Amino acid sequence: MSAIKTVHDAEYATANLGERIVAALKDAGIPPEKWTPEILGPADQIHGGGLQQTQVHAALVSITSDMHLLDIGCGIGGPARYFATEFGCRVTGIDLTDEYIDAASLLTQKIGLSDRVAFDCGDATALPYDDASFDMAWALNVTMNIEDRAGFYAGVHRVLKPGGRFCISEIGQGPGGEPYYPLTWAADPAYSFLLPPEDMRTLLESSGFRVVEWIDETARRKASTDGRPAETAPVETPLTIEITRGADYPDRRKNSGRSAKEGRLTNVMLVAERI
Repeated sequence: MSAIKTVHDAEYATANLGERIVAALKDAGIPPEKWTPEILGPADQIHGGGLQQTQVHAALVSITSDMHLLDIGCGIGGPARYFATEFGCRVTGIDLTDEYIDAASLLTQKIGLSDRVAFDCGDATALPYDDASFDMAWALNVTMNIEDRAGFYAGVHRVLKPGGRFCISEIGQGPGGEPYYPLTWAADPAYSFLLPPEDMRTLLESSGFRVVEWIDETARRKASTDGRPAETAPVETPLTIEITRGADYPDRRKNSGRSAKEGRLTNVMLVAERI
């Protein structure tokens, strides 16, 4: 096992995760045919902003049923299943955590999406796919754990078709100093590789991408909620983020929020085009 996978598993691995999610839904009397993105969302949309943020980001691009999407750092498959359900496209997810891939495959099979959504256990910096395989790629709050950002961007460029879109949500280093640990993606700085937003953009463009949307999420969240979907009534679900990320997740989230508020973290949502 590689050193990076050992650290990654220590951060993210959760034993019997899929079975525990299935059991929680069964105990609540919710059958698989009613496992909507909203029901699963608190547990399977594990990036910042959850399902609503996935919807906001997806509204920036055009996804059609004939597309094949790649979800990098897919977790337990929430965004991948949302894309397939909402747009009828095919999606391949890849993540370094075996337990996440097992849970993603189980939940996808349970709701009958295995013909359109598949998952691989693998390294985002060594994507095991042929050149020009995908119409679109997603990386939602993934890059904070990737040290070789230029190599990562180059790999995504390779597997995208010309003109393909790369949709990224990246947390970066703010001007206010080091963030407070533990954070939602790392217990300490050893597994956190933050860059200032301007460095992210420079590396992305030097890797063969043209930025077509660049949204400072930190500033937008402070200013207003304009452009976000209207709030809907809460959906009854027994699932929470803690079932996936552990009991200490609320404390980690508080540190992330405090760090963002003090300018120690930035959050950029973007869409880039492969050129």
